[in-house]
Amino acid sequence: MALLRILPAFLLALPALAQFDPARAQFDPKMPPAVPEVNGTVVEDFSMHYIEIAVGTGAPAEPGKEYTVHYTGWLRDGTKFDSSVDRKEPLKFVQGKRLVIAGWEAGFEGMKVGGKRRLFIPYQLAYGEAGRDQIPPKAELIFDVELLGVTDVPAVPAAADILLSFSDSEHKVLALAKVVPEEKYSWRPAKGVRSFGEVFVHIISANQLHLKLATSAPSTDEMKAAFEEQTKLEKQTVSKARVIEMLTESFAAVRKSLESSRPGQLAQPADFFGTATTRRGVFVSLDVHIAEHLGQAIAYARMNGITPPWSQ
Repeated sequence: MALLRILPAFLLALPALAQFDPARAQFDPKMPPAVPEVNGTVVEDFSMHYIEIAVGTGAPAEPGKEYTVHYTGWLRDGTKFDSSVDRKEPLKFVQGKRLVIAGWEAGFEGMKVGGKRRLFIPYQLAYGEAGRDQIPPKAELIFDVELLGVTDVPAVPAAADILLSFSDSEHKVLALAKVVPEEKYSWRPAKGVRSFGEVFVHIISANQLHLKLATSAPSTDEMKAAFEEQTKLEKQTVSKARVIEMLTESFAAVRKSLESSRPGQLAQPADFFGTATTRRGVFVSLDVHIAEHLGQAIAYARMNGITPPWSQ
């Protein structure tokens, strides 16, 4: 059972202690005078302990870096349940990403390259009351950990998953808009159906509308005005050069917002035309919308004997 498959616990670890010492572990609930005093029984829940076997060298471990470690895990009764040493496959993980259990994150903090620790992880910071696979319910886990190396890792945007498909659609829409001849921008497959140019302008206006919903909480009047602006834009006759310019601008605005969004921002609630979702959900809808009309534009191109550039 590889450690990377361990689900992160929902609790953050308490500060680690070098090794258990009742005198040092005594808890004092007293607060400064500025904090209102309360009465009640102090309940001791759980704590994190480790033994510093070897200190190591270099800068202490910190969030955002990738660490290469060897580890062996036991249950309290001595049962070995996992070991990268036995597999001869060191584990690599980025601290602070919650790729491992919370107790591992807490116990690892501050280690240096070449350092070794034995971690004593309470079940609340491991697999909890249910356990998992070979791990029994409420099982304390003991890990021997050796830090082998550390490397920097590039920052990954919180919206990296959305940007993956968005970037592909952005590239293809712009490529197709550039290869379609200007005289074909007014072509439509049937009366009452959007023309080539109108499909591209619809993508532009929808990008703008989705972005407004994903980055703010517009009022009813503001949404009405946005719809009116969208309808007005789609009815205008726009040159090919201007369409490409507006497409580029709308995609750039969405990209800028996605690349700068933090996880908490993407998780904020949003109203999507009466449906409760998150701002991430609105961006996902934007992705789907672009892909839908990209498919429409590809069909138009094929009907006119135009081969999409990426298919040549």
